[in-house]
Amino acid sequence: MDKQDCDIVTPSGIIGSVATVASKIPLKCSVCKERVGKIQQPSSDTKVCLLCNRYKTVVGRKKCLQEGCLKMILAPYCKVHRRDKPVCQHEGCSTPARGSPAIHCQAHGGGRRCDHENCTKASQGATPYCKAHGGGRLCEFKDCTTSAAGKTPFCKAHGGGRRCEQEGCTKSARDSSNHCKAHGGGNRCAYEGCTTSAEGSTSHCIAHGGGKRCELVGCTKAAQGSTSYCIAHGGGKRCETEGCTKSAIGSTSCCKAHGGGKPCEHEGCTTCAIGNTLYCKAHGGGKRCDHEGCTKSAKGTTSSCIAHGGGKRCEHK
Repeated sequence: MDKQDCDIVTPSGIIGSVATVASKIPLKCSVCKERVGKIQQPSSDTKVCLLCNRYKTVVGRKKCLQEGCLKMILAPYCKVHRRDKPVCQHEGCSTPARGSPAIHCQAHGGGRRCDHENCTKASQGATPYCKAHGGGRLCEFKDCTTSAAGKTPFCKAHGGGRRCEQEGCTKSARDSSNHCKAHGGGNRCAYEGCTTSAEGSTSHCIAHGGGKRCELVGCTKAAQGSTSYCIAHGGGKRCETEGCTKSAIGSTSCCKAHGGGKPCEHEGCTTCAIGNTLYCKAHGGGKRCDHEGCTKSAKGTTSSCIAHGGGKRCEHK
C-alpha cells in the first residue's frame, strides 16, 4: 500500500459517515507519521495503523501510571498493576494475588501449583506442571524436553533466553544482569575481595564454602554435579572405561588416562590441556609461576613453582 492510498476505512458495525468516524481518529501514526488506516477495535479507543504494517504500534496509548512500569495501555494501569485487583496479603508485598480465592501472589503460594508429587512451585501457563517438571512452553529443538526460556522458542542450552553481551560470548546471561557467570553476571561471592560467582542459592563461591558440599563425614569439599559427593569420594561423572573408577574429565566420558578431556593443541602431543588453556603443562598450559622471568608451572593452589616457594612445603622445623 502506498502512502497516497492510505484512506480511512470504516469498519463494519460503526454507524455514521466516514467524516464522523475520521474525526475520532488521530491524524498521525506515531511510527510512519501518516494517517491511521483502520480502527482495530471499534468498541474502544485502540487504533492501529495499517500503512506501516505495525499492528502492535497502538496510537493513543499511554504508559502505565505505576512507577517503573513501561507497558503501554489505554487504562490508567496495566493488568499487573490494576488497582481493582486484590493484592497479595504477604507482609510488604504489593503484587496482585492469584487464584481463587485470591490471597497470595504466585511467589508467595498463590495461583495453581505443580501437580508433580511434593512439588510446591507454580504451574506454567495452561499446563499442570512447573518448568522443572515439563510445564509451560517446551524448547522447539528436536527431542529437547526442557522449557523454552522467556519469550524465545528455545531453552538456554539451545540458544534461548537472554545471551551474554560480552563480545564473542554465546553463553546465557544470568539473572537480571546482561552477562554470563564468567563475565561478571549473576550473584557474586560475598567473601571480602572475591569476585567469583556465588554457587547455586548460596552466597559464596565453591572455594569459600558455597554450593552443595560432599556428604561424607568430615569432608568439606564441594559435591559434584547432581551427586552428593566430591570427586575424591565417588561424586560426579565417572570414566566409562570398563573397570575404571576415576573421574571423567570435563564434558568427555573418560578420565585423562583413557583419552578424556581436551587434548593439548601442541603438534604431536596427546596429553590433556590444563584448565581453560589450550596446552598441557609441558607446553605452557595451566597456571604459570608468577616469579618474574619464570615460565614453569605453578604448583597446586599456590602461584609459584617449586623452585620459587610454590606447592606444599615440609612442616618440619
